[in-house]
Amino acid sequence: MELKGAVGIVTGASRGIGPVIARRLAGEGVRLALVARSEGGLREAAGRVARHGPGPLVVPADLRDEDAPRHVVDTVAAELGPPSLLVNNAGVERVGRFADADAAAIREIVLVNLVAAQTMTRMVLPHLLAAGRGHIVSIGSVGGRTAYPYGVANAAAKHGLVGFTWSLREELRGTGVGVSAVYPTLVSDVGISSRWRAGHRPMLLGRVSPDEVALAVMRCIRKDKVEITLAPPLLRASDVVSAVSPRLASWVARRAGVHAYLRRVADGEGS
Repeated sequence: MELKGAVGIVTGASRGIGPVIARRLAGEGVRLALVARSEGGLREAAGRVARHGPGPLVVPADLRDEDAPRHVVDTVAAELGPPSLLVNNAGVERVGRFADADAAAIREIVLVNLVAAQTMTRMVLPHLLAAGRGHIVSIGSVGGRTAYPYGVANAAAKHGLVGFTWSLREELRGTGVGVSAVYPTLVSDVGISSRWRAGHRPMLLGRVSPDEVALAVMRCIRKDKVEITLAPPLLRASDVVSAVSPRLASWVARRAGVHAYLRRVADGEGS
């Protein structure tokens, strides 16, 4: 799709990889709306994004609220025009023992990581279908492709995002609307994993930069890729193995020390 002049929405845009994705899109001439709960954080991010392209519209919204996605899309359509691009980046993550998780935390993770992505997509979809073009990209996780002990609620939501992406893509085949997902491993510099201090990090996990995630988003849009996994080669191979034999993939992760490392993070060792 042609990006210059397109109207796009980026959720989770006030911090983390959100502003990095927004800067890449703005640099291609996309007229952006930035969405997040923090208005102050959004305005700060918007100032940085504006140095790379058109000044973005700031739309503060809590996507946990049932009416928020409709409000966001209606506001964008009224202020910028019909959206043709959506990046579902909003997410929350908690690492800990599932036996200690409370119901409110579980509900928040599923609402933000999965339900918000689906409801935002549902609200923009009529605009994309009417135009016969557009693209939806959701930011998932390698943890949504395999077992993720000590991040059980996160994994459940991200696994759901995989099914959502593949199923909707097939449903929309032939409409001109693309659906994609990006699955990064641990992201350096930003996000929860950048603060983990639990001793030696297994090589199997690796790290990717925020800019690598942004570039993968751009590639999904330009090439209409259904999914891109951002991880070291061995972890990408494990991703494939997991689709064939989850048991074998879990065995490899245990042997590589991944699960023990996550246990130390969950128990706060060295943090």
